[in-house]
Amino acid sequence: MSATHHLAPEIEWTAAPRTRGWRPDLGQAVADTSYVALRLSGWLLGTGLASLGVFALFFLMLGNFTPLGFFSHIGNLGTRFVAADEARRAAFMGQVHVVQAVIFGLTALARGRLLLTILDLTKGRRHG
Repeated sequence: MSATHHLAPEIEWTAAPRTRGWRPDLGQAVADTSYVALRLSGWLLGTGLASLGVFALFFLMLGNFTPLGFFSHIGNLGTRFVAADEARRAAFMGQVHVVQAVIFGLTALARGRLLLTILDLTKGRRHG
């Protein structure tokens, strides 16, 4: 006994009982979840590294894209950070965390389309 769904005529629905148990479906769910988790962690890692690269680019720009200028600014920042008292260090690190979060958010927005393709499981046909 087969009936055709009115919205998708190319799909044929059968009333026959399922011959497969719950285990293959659970295995497929675990496989899909693992796939999405790995792709999502890769996306997060790539976005995080890109946002950290913005800091490196900032110091390269300050140093006129020369190694001497880059390391001079990094050394100046390190010297002043070590010489500061604990309250100023905490305030500075708070500002760095806010700036890093904003840069990460902007980078994530720029890479948002890739995230949508990672989370879209309806593309293509299943293999395996």
